[in-house]
Amino acid sequence: MNFKQFQTRIELWSTLHFSAVISSQYGSDYEIYVTDQTSNAKGKLFITSAADEAEANQLIKQFSLWLIKINSENRKQQRDRYHEGEIDFSIK
Repeated sequence: MNFKQFQTRIELWSTLHFSAVISSQYGSDYEIYVTDQTSNAKGKLFITSAADEAEANQLIKQFSLWLIKINSENRKQQRDRYHEGEIDFSIK
């Protein structure tokens, strides 16, 4: 999986804020997920499988870096929209 594929999968779930990458072991296989622990939904999105623990750890490191980049870009876009007046955070 490349960065663009990862980003597309994350952005399909725009209502969730994914903040961590985890793995779960099922038998001899490992499944990699991104998780949202900040919302009431506590979402978990399947990303890919890994053949062993070493591969799972490598994927977690790579996806964690990509997730940081995606979240940083999203925060910058939100700040830009706020400063341009597109987002109104005032209480009415």
